Amino acid sequence: MKKYFAALTTTALISAAPFALAASSTDLTVTGIITPVACTPSFTGGGDIEIGKISSGDLNQDINTLVGSDPIQLVVNCDAATKFALNPIDNQPGTSIGDWFGLGLTPDDEKLGFFFPKVVQVKEGATALDAIKSNDGGTTWVKAGDAQAGWLLSVAATGGSAPIDAKDVTFDFEIDTYIAPAKELTLKTDVTIDGSATFEVKYL
Repeated sequence: MKKYFAALTTTALISAAPFALAASSTDLTVTGIITPVACTPSFTGGGDIEIGKISSGDLNQDINTLVGSDPIQLVVNCDAATKFALNPIDNQPGTSIGDWFGLGLTPDDEKLGFFFPKVVQVKEGATALDAIKSNDGGTTWVKAGDAQAGWLLSVAATGGSAPIDAKDVTFDFEIDTYIAPAKELTLKTDVTIDGSATFEVKYL
C-alpha cells in the first residue's frame, strides 16, 4: 500500500513540473524620441471669428443654414524643418451635427449646428504644398480638403501622399458655420453660438 502512494505522489510531481517552469513575469517597454525642434501654431487675429447676431426668422426650416464663411490663416513656425501634424480637437464634443466641430447646445439641449475649416491652400514660403490627413495615427494618409476632429492634418509635396519636413507653413482656411434647421431648435430666447477647436502640434 505504501509503494502505491509513493508512485502516485511521484507521478503528480512530474506532471506539475512544466507549469512550475513557466515564466512568472512579463515586460512593459516605453519608447519614444525627444526632439530638439519645437513648432508653434498660431491663428491670425487670435483665432476669433465673430458671426454676429442672427435672427431666428432668417434660418431655414428644413435644412442647415450657412451663417458665416470666414477666411483665417493658421501659421506653424518651427525652429528647424521637421515632420509634424496638426491634431484638431473639438472643444464642444457631442454637440456637432455630423463629423465636424460643434457650436454647443440650446438651453433645451438641442445641437445648435457646426463649423468646419475648409483648406483653401497650404504654403511653405512661396512653395505650394498639399494638405493631407490621417485617421489612423499617421500610418496612412489621404489628400485633405478640410480639418476634421480625430484626423491628423499634415503637409506633403504637391502630388505627394506622405508628410515632408517643413519649417514655416501657412494654412489658409475658410471657416463655414452652419445652424441646424429651425424646426429642430427651440429658439425662445437668445442662444449663444459657442464653437471652439484646439489645433495642437504632433511631431511625426
